[in-house]
Amino acid sequence: MEYNRKAHSVYLLTYHIVFVTKYRRPVISDEIGYFMKNHAAYLCGRFGGEMVSAETDEDHIHLLVSMPPDVAPSRLVATLKTQLSKEVRAEYTEHVRKYLRGDAPFWSNSYFIATTGTTVMEKVKEYIEKQRTEEHKRKYVKSGRYVKKRNWRDIPGNSSPTDA
Repeated sequence: MEYNRKAHSVYLLTYHIVFVTKYRRPVISDEIGYFMKNHAAYLCGRFGGEMVSAETDEDHIHLLVSMPPDVAPSRLVATLKTQLSKEVRAEYTEHVRKYLRGDAPFWSNSYFIATTGTTVMEKVKEYIEKQRTEEHKRKYVKSGRYVKKRNWRDIPGNSSPTDA
């Protein structure tokens, strides 16, 4: 990707964003996924940015977007979640009702967002585009057991300045 230019700025801000459906229900069909990717691209354009890559699975969507510096990431996320939910519910009402009863929200309250650098952009894009592969699905099989989280200091190469 190349740097973007506006009247008073030169920038390259990209975000990897993930939304998960409420209760991780498998609401997103192939048709809905296609619709969501197109609508998300449209919404990103309305913010003055662009969608670099997107992919869906049954219960989540990954987006790689480039945005100008005047767009707050939290505002972008709120708008994308709200508008995608409204449009999908309006267009695919009966399908959504099979998985989400009553007034249940379409998306979980939480989301993932990370900035990406130009050196890892291709890796993030490749990761997003492989979401529907069998290899990817085998990595994330639910085991039903929780695994104790490791302390960040236990990971090789991580230590605080006072540990040295």
